[in-house]
Amino acid sequence: MSLYSIALFLHITGALGLFAGLAVDWTALGALRRATTVDQVREWISVYPLLQRIGSASVGLLLIFGLYMTVTAWGPTAWISLGFFSLIAIAVLGAVSGIRFGRAAASIVAGSGPLSIDARVALRRPLFVWSLRLRVALALAVVFLMTAKPEGLLALGIVVGALVLGALAAATTGRSEAVRVAATPGP
Repeated sequence: MSLYSIALFLHITGALGLFAGLAVDWTALGALRRATTVDQVREWISVYPLLQRIGSASVGLLLIFGLYMTVTAWGPTAWISLGFFSLIAIAVLGAVSGIRFGRAAASIVAGSGPLSIDARVALRRPLFVWSLRLRVALALAVVFLMTAKPEGLLALGIVVGALVLGALAAATTGRSEAVRVAATPGP
């Protein structure tokens, strides 16, 4: 067993953790956007401190051991560079939406009973859906880059294509949800 194989295992473990975190985030965000009471919000918001730790540790494993493998085995390539910058973008998108989501949720969980219209609007901000869909799209693009190892413009095209598909998924979700929210009675 070599140091490279251990680094590869830890790198893949980071990818598994990233996708596990994104799946839980997707589930929790969906439940929070459908919540009608403060207790429901309180229940689902409780997963986010764990998600922050999983996300940070996973991105850390991906970057640290990805850089190790780049230095020791691969050298600089377009697919590695785009994968690196995509992971940074995933972390930044997660942090920005996490901070805004935390602020919105903090004011909501201080109350009790049915959610106010303002609270429901705060939980349904498009930023949260866009951030999550773009992070998932970028993460899938990185997996494709790491397996197919395309060079140059093709690697860039894969990342751009993933962002376009993520944006389309977010825009489509926003439209269908707007119809559903309009039809859902408030408190």
